[in-house]
Amino acid sequence: MRRHAGAAADVAAVLGTLLGLGVMCGVVWWALVDPAVFTAGRRGGSMGEAELAKRFDSDGWYAVVAAVAGFTAGVVLTWWRQRDLRLTTLTLVLGSGLAAATMALTGWLLGPGDPDAALAQARPGEKVPVELLVTAPASYLVWPVAVLLGALIILWSPPKDEPSGARRDHDAFGHLGEDRTEGGPAR
Repeated sequence: MRRHAGAAADVAAVLGTLLGLGVMCGVVWWALVDPAVFTAGRRGGSMGEAELAKRFDSDGWYAVVAAVAGFTAGVVLTWWRQRDLRLTTLTLVLGSGLAAATMALTGWLLGPGDPDAALAQARPGEKVPVELLVTAPASYLVWPVAVLLGALIILWSPPKDEPSGARRDHDAFGHLGEDRTEGGPAR
């Protein structure tokens, strides 16, 4: 029963942390992006070349913020929750999807509203910003990839409770072999 309680605590800690990070990263993303703007005309809006180029800024900043936060979360959460590394890794992958969606939703909620509705009310010459959206679906993959790369740093390092003079052999699949001390018999 105690093991299940520990596993539940690990899952809750990882998911809760990634959910909170998703909200914080959404705020950071919103603060970093200067949205492209339409210039209102008689029949809708138009956008110049410079503004069209800014349309991709939101995806770029989303990817940068997600990569930094995801990698850091992968390292820290894997190190912190080492009780069951398989469960932690699975939870990291699921939680990173939650963080990606939460970040996008938070940025969208904080960002400008629907430009079509604003353009319908705007006078000719007025500037109307576009919504803060992730336009390239591949950007959502940055969170899970970064989290897994961060987790690999911990998964490929010696366990934290191992004495400094001892090392563990790993097979090709990362399974731990027998302990041996430095200078001991080689396989």
